[in-house]
Amino acid sequence: MPELALSSRRFAIGSLAVTTASLPLYVVRFHVGPLPATALEVLIGITAIGYGLVLRSERRLPAARTPYDIPIVLLLVAGIIGVVVAPDHVRGLGIYRAYFIEAIAIFYIAVDLIRSREELRFILVIAGVGVSLFAVGQIVTFLVALAHHAVHIDAGPAFLNTSANSVALFLEPPLAFVLGLAMFPQRRWERWLAIGCTLLFLSALVLTLSRAAYIATAILAVWVVFSLPGRRQKVWGLAATALISLAVVELPFIGLRLGTAAHSAALRLSIYGEALRMLAQRPILGAGISGFPIRVAPFRPSYEDVELYPHNLWLTTWSEIGLLGVIAFGIVFFGLLFRGARASWQSNGLYRAVIWGSTGALVLYLVHGLFDSPYWKNDLSVEFWIVAALQVIAMRGARSSAQDS
Repeated sequence: MPELALSSRRFAIGSLAVTTASLPLYVVRFHVGPLPATALEVLIGITAIGYGLVLRSERRLPAARTPYDIPIVLLLVAGIIGVVVAPDHVRGLGIYRAYFIEAIAIFYIAVDLIRSREELRFILVIAGVGVSLFAVGQIVTFLVALAHHAVHIDAGPAFLNTSANSVALFLEPPLAFVLGLAMFPQRRWERWLAIGCTLLFLSALVLTLSRAAYIATAILAVWVVFSLPGRRQKVWGLAATALISLAVVELPFIGLRLGTAAHSAALRLSIYGEALRMLAQRPILGAGISGFPIRVAPFRPSYEDVELYPHNLWLTTWSEIGLLGVIAFGIVFFGLLFRGARASWQSNGLYRAVIWGSTGALVLYLVHGLFDSPYWKNDLSVEFWIVAALQVIAMRGARSSAQDS
C-alpha cells in the first residue's frame, strides 16, 4: 500500500477509535456561528474527513454493503418525515442530524474501514479505555455524593449526564462486550483483563441505581450462563451470578431503590397509556421528532411531570418517526439480534467474542427498552450504530476466516 494511503488509513482508524471512546463528550456544547455543535460532532466530522482521505488515496468509492441498507434508507426517510411533522422544525432537524445522519455515517465508515482482526482489536482497546475512564468517573461521582450525604434514591449521582439512568444506558453495551471477551479470549491475560473491566463496568452500573439496568443485567447474566461452553463453566458462572446478585441486593441503597419500584411502575403505566392514546390519533406520522411533550399534553394529568419521551424504546420511536420509522428500526434491530445470536455459535476467537458482545448489547437494549428510551440521546444513538457496525465487521471477518481455512 502506498505511504499516503497507509497514512490516511491510520489517521481515519485512529479518529474512529477516539470517537468511539469519546461518546460522552456530547455534553461539551458550543456554537459555530449560529449553528449549535458538540465535541462529539467535531470528532465525527474529523473521522469523516479521514475516511474521505482514505477513499481519495485508495481511489475508490465507499464499499460498505450490509443486509440493513434498505431499512436504513427507510429509517432516514421516516426521520425526514418526523422533522416535517415536528412542532419545532429547527429542533427536529438538529436531532435528526445527530441521532440519524451522523450516527449512521459512523456505522458505514466503520464497516468500510475496519478490514482486519488487528484493526478491530485496536478499536476495542481504545473504546475500552474511554469507557473505563467513564466508569471510574461514575464511581468517584457516587462516592463524593456519598461522602457529602447527597445520594438521593430517586435520582442517583450521574457523571457527565443529566441522569444516572443515562449513565446506565451508556454502560450496558460495553459491559456485554467485555463479558464476550472474558468468555471467548484468545489469550489467558485477555480473559483476566476482560474480567477486570467487567467488574469495573458492573460496579459503575450498580451505582447508577437504575432498576431497569438491574433487570436487563440479570437477563444478560442468564444469557451468559447459557452461552458458557461446558457444564463445569456453567455451574461456576451460575454460582458467580448468584453471589454477585446477593451482594448487590444487600447494599443499603440498592434495597431502598428496589423498594420504590411500585411508584415507578405506576408512573410508567400512566405514561404508556397517554402515549398510546396520542398515537391512536396519529398512528402513521406519530408526534414528530421532539413532539411528544406537546402532542401528549391533552392526555397528561396536570400533576404529572412533562416527559421528553414515553420511557419505552418502541413507543418513543413510533412517536418520534412514525409507523414507517418504528418498522424500519425494528427490522434493523431484530435482524442484528437474530443474526448475531445464530452467528455467535458458528465463529471463534475475537470474532466470536465481538458477535456475542453485540448480541448481548441488543438483549440489554431490548430489556431496558421496555422501561426507558435507549437510542434517543446523542451518545446512545452513535453507540447503537457502533454496536451494529462491530457485529457486521465481526461476522464478515468470521466468514472470511472460515473460507480461508
